[in-house]
Amino acid sequence: MFFRAILLLLILFCSNCENQKGESSPLIQGFLALDYLILTDPDRSSVYFSSVRSASVEIAYENGAEPFTGNFATAPTTSIWSVTESNLVNAFADRGYTVDVNVPQDLSSMEEFPDQGRSTWSINQLLALASKYKEQSSNFQSTKFQVVFVKGSLAENSGVIAVTVSGAFGIGAPVVFVFKEIINHFQDSISPDHVKKAEQMTVTHELGHALGLVNAGIPLSSDHQDTAHGSHCSNTTCGMYWALGDDRVNSFSPGTNPLIFGSECIADIRNYTP
Repeated sequence: MFFRAILLLLILFCSNCENQKGESSPLIQGFLALDYLILTDPDRSSVYFSSVRSASVEIAYENGAEPFTGNFATAPTTSIWSVTESNLVNAFADRGYTVDVNVPQDLSSMEEFPDQGRSTWSINQLLALASKYKEQSSNFQSTKFQVVFVKGSLAENSGVIAVTVSGAFGIGAPVVFVFKEIINHFQDSISPDHVKKAEQMTVTHELGHALGLVNAGIPLSSDHQDTAHGSHCSNTTCGMYWALGDDRVNSFSPGTNPLIFGSECIADIRNYTP
């Protein structure tokens, strides 16, 4: 099979990143995106934004690394996972056809797997785990993303918040791995919903990479790629910006506006007609 392997981003940032709370200790943060594009595979941007008519997210979690579910305390009528759902719905909007989006909202709709007893993970170990718990595969009409929550950290860099691996040698749909212990660093915030918002912003950011942002399958419609940080947006208020600082999380109000992608990234998506 002919394929082209593209390393989108090795390490976006991994150290000396302040939580931006003054006296608090540094919060090590990071995102990682690896994209292996297999041209005959349905899991790629040109398929997502042409023939796909349904998109769903499978969520699995290690015992002890459960994602947050329920509603936000500061927005009691807003489901936590409606943030991910709303951003996917918006990504597929205004294309002249409807894409049905399905995102689980509670733990009963997600799959729990046993404690893996690991403090660190290699990419190969993560991929092996994902394939073990993958339930459905994508086709050219229906896309199946996968989000997996694990304990521990990435062996290559312990400060990475999440890693997205796309279409790696036939593994199927893009897989987002979220390192729950890194997310939990946000619990020191004064906002009770802070860590929940950080988790949803992380998941949505990584699914943005899976879709093809920024300039990683979806071409740029304006000059807004932060090339110094790989496939990220130079707009500091965009959800595809490279840093997930305390101020950005605090300013996010999911009950008022759950959308995190900036106007530049949305314009890229709207103008993309493969």
